[in-house]
Parts: sequence; C-alpha cells; structure tokens
Amino acid sequence: MAADCKGTLEELERFLDQELPEGKFAEVMGHLRTCPDCQGVFDFHGELKRVVRTKASSEEMPAGLMAKIEGCFGDDWLA
Repeated sequence: MAADCKGTLEELERFLDQELPEGKFAEVMGHLRTCPDCQGVFDFHGELKRVVRTKASSEEMPAGLMAKIEGCFGDDWLA
C-alpha cells in the first residue's frame, strides 16, 4: 500500500464526517480523485454510513426503554 493510500485511509472517517481541516480535506479529496482503490473504500464506507443513518433514524425507541435506561443510573444521573 502506498504511503498516500495509507494516509488517506487513516483519515477517511474524519473526511466522511467533514471533520478535517480544509487543507487536509483537499489533500484527501485530491487523492480520492486519482486512486480507484481508495475511491472504492470511500464509496463503501460512505454507503455504509448512509445505510446506518437511515436505519437508525427510521426506528422508534420501544416504549419504556428510556425509563429503563434512566433506572440504571438513578435519580441524579443528569446532575
């Protein structure tokens, strides 16, 4: 694996979450435009994040779940 690929893949999650500084973001973007292998990994991770976000946002919390969670921490868990 090339050093550019390794660096890009190490930053991929932060890139997808738009948490990289502007210069680093541009660097990763430039590499993804020229490297089909890293682009494939990027596409996979991007789609995985999209599916998880969609599934997580479409599910309703079961009735009583919040009360059970609060019960595990006691009355002063928000203090």
